[in-house]
Amino acid sequence: MNRRTFIKGVAGSILLSSLPVRLSNAKQERHRIWLTYSVELPYEDTVRMWIPVPMNTDYQQLLSLQVEGSYRYIALTRDKTYKAPILYAEFEKGNANKKLSVSFEVEFWERDRVDFNKIPKNNSSLPEDIAFFLKPTQHIQTDGIVKEYADRITKGKKSDLDKVRAIYEWVVENTFRDPKVLGCGVGDVKSMLETGYFGGKCTDINSLFVALCRASGIPARELFGIRVLPSKLSKGISSVQGDATKAQHCRAEFYLGRWIPADPADVRKLILEEKLDITHPKVREVRDFMFGGWDTHWIAFNYARDFMLEPPTSDKEPINEFMYPIAEVGGKHISKYKLTFEHSKYSVKV
Repeated sequence: MNRRTFIKGVAGSILLSSLPVRLSNAKQERHRIWLTYSVELPYEDTVRMWIPVPMNTDYQQLLSLQVEGSYRYIALTRDKTYKAPILYAEFEKGNANKKLSVSFEVEFWERDRVDFNKIPKNNSSLPEDIAFFLKPTQHIQTDGIVKEYADRITKGKKSDLDKVRAIYEWVVENTFRDPKVLGCGVGDVKSMLETGYFGGKCTDINSLFVALCRASGIPARELFGIRVLPSKLSKGISSVQGDATKAQHCRAEFYLGRWIPADPADVRKLILEEKLDITHPKVREVRDFMFGGWDTHWIAFNYARDFMLEPPTSDKEPINEFMYPIAEVGGKHISKYKLTFEHSKYSVKV
């Protein structure tokens, strides 16, 4: 297969070169993995599927994409708001043995650790595409109780950097990881604050961070993706060894002259999984690292939130988050189908 061929054997093949590519520091250690979805859909009715695709960023690149299956139509699309890459497939009515296998080859490397002495302490004028991430969404509200909490947390803080640091510390101090929450959580920030229940998983905790930042005038966003390697910081954070079926993870970024990584949710996961007190030296170390840094064991799909897929679902309802495949049978959403999600990996130095 030609490495740059998007779909082999399909008329009108789409090239990966249609996706923007950013170059990295060639001296950095790079990791290259194959990430594979395999799905069997025992339905005679028409089936539609939307699968998240790894995006190209300054810390990862999609090298190739291979697709096999009994689909009647397949295409690489993007949503109209966030431009999230989407693999869309349709299966015709009448065939009860519908199969699809999608493999992504992704190369990724460590993001530069942020030196807060070398970035602006305040945002000045914001480009339109950055200011967009100050806007509220259905789950990321910025008014009412969210604004009240944001003002309370940042009271007396003069700079944007001081404000976002205060928000990060407050989220780490006041939330906790709740293993009973399904998936990665729904991230309904206003509901969390109104009920006073600050337990949840990564989408809940990092959405709280993002909403409080936006309510304080600091652009911020969630990034949805999947863990593909064991974490160097802690097995409690990620111990992925080949099967990534339940390895989806939401991270966060805020903007101060550039996009800066943060992940308070993984601090809380470390505390739970290793049964550590928040004052433990390891927690302090990871807590400091996750404000301005990320552990390199994860790849990003998109930062789309409360948006419409392309093409739209039959009910034309917004999608909360997009890091899991979405399927419809006969125009109705289904959540239970046999899906395997695994990867093989190897590392190279360039």
